[in-house]
Amino acid sequence: MDCKTVMAPIKTELYADEPAAKMIDFMVERHMGLVPVTERDGTFAGLVSGDSMMRFLLPKAVSMMSRVKGGMKNASYLDEQPEEMQERLDNLRGRTIGEMVDRDSGTVGPETPLIDALMMITDKQYVVPVVDDTDKLVGAISFFSVLYALHEEHDREKAHEAKLVECEKRSKDKAAAGEAEE
Repeated sequence: MDCKTVMAPIKTELYADEPAAKMIDFMVERHMGLVPVTERDGTFAGLVSGDSMMRFLLPKAVSMMSRVKGGMKNASYLDEQPEEMQERLDNLRGRTIGEMVDRDSGTVGPETPLIDALMMITDKQYVVPVVDDTDKLVGAISFFSVLYALHEEHDREKAHEAKLVECEKRSKDKAAAGEAEE
C-alpha cells in the first residue's frame, strides 16, 4: 500500500506569509493541533504544532530556561495572570505563520510505501505531509486517515461533509452566544 491510497487531501491552505491570527483561528475552529503550511506557490513550508505555539505563550524567561540542558520542569512560583498570557497571544497573532513553522518536518511522496509514513507517525510526527516531486503539498497522512482508509464502510467525502456541517454549527452557536451577550 502506498501513501496516496490513505492520504487525506488538504482543502484549506495556510500560507507562511499570512498573519498567525489566521492559523490560530483555523486551529481553534477545526480542533487541529498540527497543521501543514505552504508557500504561495503551493510548495510545502512545514508544520505548525500546538506544542510549538504553547512555547510562544510562555513567559520569555521560562522559555529561555526550558532550553537550558536539563530544562525547566516547574515554574509554579510565577504568578501568571490571564492578561499576561492574553497579551502574548495577541502579540503572536501579529506575527507571520512562517515564523512558527517547523521547517524540518519529514515528508513522503504519493508513491512512498505507507510503512514509511507509519514509521514517522510512531516516531511522534503525528501528521506526515505528502508532497509531489516538485515539493507541492498534495495531502497528509495521520493516524485517522490510516484508520479511515482501512475502514471498509468509510466514505471520505461524507466524513468531510459531516465535519464541515459540525464546524458551521459551532460557528452559528458561537455567533448566537455573542448576540446573547449583547
